[in-house]
Amino acid sequence: MSKMNEFLKDCLSLPYKSNSQDNPYHENQVEDLLKKHGLDYIAQPNGIQASPDFLVNYNGKEYPIECKSSKGHYPVYNGGLPKKGVIYVFSSKKYNETTVFRSEDIVTDKKRKLYEDMLDEMKAVHEKYKSMEGWDDNRGFDFYIRAMYTQAGGKLYTDYFLHEDREMCESNVINGEYN
Repeated sequence: MSKMNEFLKDCLSLPYKSNSQDNPYHENQVEDLLKKHGLDYIAQPNGIQASPDFLVNYNGKEYPIECKSSKGHYPVYNGGLPKKGVIYVFSSKKYNETTVFRSEDIVTDKKRKLYEDMLDEMKAVHEKYKSMEGWDDNRGFDFYIRAMYTQAGGKLYTDYFLHEDREMCESNVINGEYN
């Protein structure tokens, strides 16, 4: 098994650690594993507020890794969908466990296209209304569209640790082509 496979497998044994800009405990434990396995990486290649948290260089390829933690059973993505091509290492306080998944295994290309089309339509409606008489006023009120992605439907759909696809997701990450 390659160093990359071993690193990803070791991520599954990590206990819960919180992760915030001020206290990136979860990121720190992932970084400790990167060092343990002798992997070449760049921390925060796009800055501390942008994905990924680590860009691992292994066998001539780059593997972006994003660390997420939550008190519950699923991560919060806020205004952005899980980014394509990124490996997520997710730590849950509820289970005191960590799981790994690829963004492609939780949001399909078809769903991404539906979101993209919907946002385009919403932007067109927004532009239509902005051009109407009465939109501009002397108080500066305006409106903007912000994508906000959530997960709903109960544990059956949202619990990353009990989900029927957990094993498949972890296997797809751990057994990826890293050789």
